[in-house]
Amino acid sequence: MPKPTAQLRTLVITQYYPPEAHGAIPASLARELARRGHSVRVVTTFPNHPHGALFPGWRQRRGHRERDGGVTVRRVPMIVDHSASAARRMVAYVSFGLSVLRETRAARTADVVYVYCAQPTAAIPALLWRRFLGRPFVLHVQDVWPESVTGSDMLPPGVVTNVVSAVVLRALRVLHRAAAGVVAISPGAAQLLIDRGAHPERTSVCHNWGRPDAVPDRAEVDRSPGTHIVYAGTIGPNQGLDAVVVAASRCGDLRDLSFTFVGDGIALDDLRALAVRVGARNISFRPPVGPDQMPTVHAGADFEVIALRDVPMSAITVPSKLQDAMAHGVPVIAAVPGDAADLVVSSGAGLVVDPEDVDELEAAFRAAHATDVAERARFSNNARVTAQRTMNVASATDHLEHVLRKAAA
Repeated sequence: MPKPTAQLRTLVITQYYPPEAHGAIPASLARELARRGHSVRVVTTFPNHPHGALFPGWRQRRGHRERDGGVTVRRVPMIVDHSASAARRMVAYVSFGLSVLRETRAARTADVVYVYCAQPTAAIPALLWRRFLGRPFVLHVQDVWPESVTGSDMLPPGVVTNVVSAVVLRALRVLHRAAAGVVAISPGAAQLLIDRGAHPERTSVCHNWGRPDAVPDRAEVDRSPGTHIVYAGTIGPNQGLDAVVVAASRCGDLRDLSFTFVGDGIALDDLRALAVRVGARNISFRPPVGPDQMPTVHAGADFEVIALRDVPMSAITVPSKLQDAMAHGVPVIAAVPGDAADLVVSSGAGLVVDPEDVDELEAAFRAAHATDVAERARFSNNARVTAQRTMNVASATDHLEHVLRKAAA
């Protein structure tokens, strides 16, 4: 096994990478590691999230390589799917993991493998390389499985779901114990991973970070007068956005209060239909935008909605859109429990309500509308300061670089 030097040779595995917005976290980490003088190679797939279709101008092929600043990026094919079918989604996830095995040659020369673990199937090659090549790997766990699947609408409650959960949990115990480092995005998630087999001394917490984009001057953003509340991100069953739509419809008497949903996902059509059904004429829907356009979306928002379904796993989830909003100094209305709620309360970055509680959401929307300029400025400053101190790419890379070096030692 190659011995690590001052220059850490890191192989990054991530199913998501720019131009996908969901790839901002692994991309910014890879770029920062490269900027610090490390050798970084990324293995990812071709952009297809969240639509479940390849981005215009892209086609899947073998041997695709590109450069992202100081980072070498290798894209491998996978079966593309982002439907509501659990079986099809699992086939897609597994196909990416197996396709990454083509990069075994690159793994032989790496000091450590970093897995951006939105799905644990991305860690299949890392586990095999650990077993057969002795290559250490670090898991950066974004979504806790099996609940990310069994807690969604893809798998209904029943015997089959219980069996799937038991099988996945056994596999995850093997994966977590084999990892040289496990990084969770919240304290609650870290404790759950330890309870499920991760070594306590090799498990740590590192909050995700917001995109380090400059925020355009609000005067430069074309917007009508009034209070603008924005939801920007994936529109799926796990976000609990039905309650947001119903609560917004109840605020129709506030003529200068508007709501905008920016994003896409498998729940979009149902959400649009619900808005029509409840007469929410103060809501508009916009298609997703690229990372380079997100600063303008943030600048056009007086408040941003952060929402999750009222399910047990939400208590240990910190949605990445929360860090993005805070990094851009946007006050938030957080319909979330647990770790995410604690973060908003402790920072003073906005308002917190119980998830999927229509009455509380309506009250929060009305309270946001009633805030004056000084109070909004206070929320904004609190959000930005907290993000700069605890949720920025430099401090996160400090933590992850230490974990990677420790794993490679």
